[in-house]
Amino acid sequence: MSSFRSEAATMGLRIPPHSTEAEQAVLGGLMLAPGALDKVSGRITADDFYRRDHRLIFKAMLGLANRGDPCDAITLGEWFERNGFVEVEPTYLMELANSTPSAANIGAYAAIVRDHSTRRRVIDTATRLVEQAFAANDDTGELIDSGITELMGMQHVESSSEFTLKQALSMAYEAAEQVKKLGGQIPGVSTGLSDLDDVLGGLHDSDLIVIGARPAMGKTALLLNLALAAYRGPVQFDENGNPFRTPLPGGLISTEQPVVQIGARLLSLEGGVKASRLRNGAHDESDLERLFFAVRRLQDRQLMINDRATVTITDVQRQARRWKQEHNIGVLWVDYIQRIRGSDRRARKHEQVAEVAAGLKDIARELDIPVVALAQVSREVEKRVKDLRPNMGDLSDSSEIEKEADQILMLYRDEVYHPDTPDKGLAEILIEKNRHGPTGLVRAQWIPETMKFSDWRPGRDWDA
Repeated sequence: MSSFRSEAATMGLRIPPHSTEAEQAVLGGLMLAPGALDKVSGRITADDFYRRDHRLIFKAMLGLANRGDPCDAITLGEWFERNGFVEVEPTYLMELANSTPSAANIGAYAAIVRDHSTRRRVIDTATRLVEQAFAANDDTGELIDSGITELMGMQHVESSSEFTLKQALSMAYEAAEQVKKLGGQIPGVSTGLSDLDDVLGGLHDSDLIVIGARPAMGKTALLLNLALAAYRGPVQFDENGNPFRTPLPGGLISTEQPVVQIGARLLSLEGGVKASRLRNGAHDESDLERLFFAVRRLQDRQLMINDRATVTITDVQRQARRWKQEHNIGVLWVDYIQRIRGSDRRARKHEQVAEVAAGLKDIARELDIPVVALAQVSREVEKRVKDLRPNMGDLSDSSEIEKEADQILMLYRDEVYHPDTPDKGLAEILIEKNRHGPTGLVRAQWIPETMKFSDWRPGRDWDA
């Protein structure tokens, strides 16, 4: 094989990347330790093998394992003979088993196989893109998007999308062990609200979280509060023993407010300066000092902002992919769903909202990050006589949003409708849908001067 490669190189031929030795080590290791198949099959698939006979052997191993049969050289040889696969000889199977001393490094060999497979896929994708670019028949934007999507999808280590029940249970148990090792820390992205984190476990990767409310309830303020509080992982300590957490990079799609207003809100929130004083120019020297230190605290935060008033779901997806590639964002914030257009402007509003909701969920899955999107609530909720609290059925064009969202939170402040309410300063976060846990009510403190949400000290309440 090596002499052939040398001769091919001399002739100027390019052989696709592969490692016959690594493929043989994986297959031979699985014959020695069939129990490692569950671990390996979650990392590579049969298509990751370069040689056709190796692909056939790996597929046969999976088939035998699913039936509970062993996958040693003898059993495999009988299976190939019984099914008429003459290209896999029993002597080669025996050679694989005998030439592999141990299965201890099978994970490393599988990674090599996967790496070479990814390189071959990159070459195939790049070649196809070159051909399509020369053809000039496809839309340029679609050509770029499809290429980026394919290339970014190759970054995922876990390539398999088909698993046995045993694999699923094993993976879930390992995830539970990892959560336990966090020592009480939430497994997802923190929201800054302790009670909400307790219920949701933080914001989880690949989830679409929708926050709905009527105007003036503070849903944009809540989104910005969440963005500033976005951390992941346990608390760390600096050289002086002071606790700190590394902020999570994020991206914000703001269709309703320009970037200068977003910046002013964040400064008011972080600096503790009344937002009204900033708007009317009534801030004094002490306010400016607080703003100065707020700028210093926030200037290194990675929060990318797109404030285009008119965007399509394709624009949002393209922007999110670029932010992920260039800044490795860990969460996407969207304000708000109903202002984002579908790909067909002539489509009915509910059809466009359905496309946007599905597109945001696709981004969450594709980039493996939480996507938190605001949504408008229909004014019909205000025609109720007794309870004005919204539910997820009140979301404007709500049908597809309800289907796509993993969590749906509704924000309600009674003082918006009843200025003399005894619940002044109380914000209710109604968890209407939660695929990972309970629903119910979480209370938060609302500080209107700085538009800040904080923990509600008296307690919490939700359905067990």
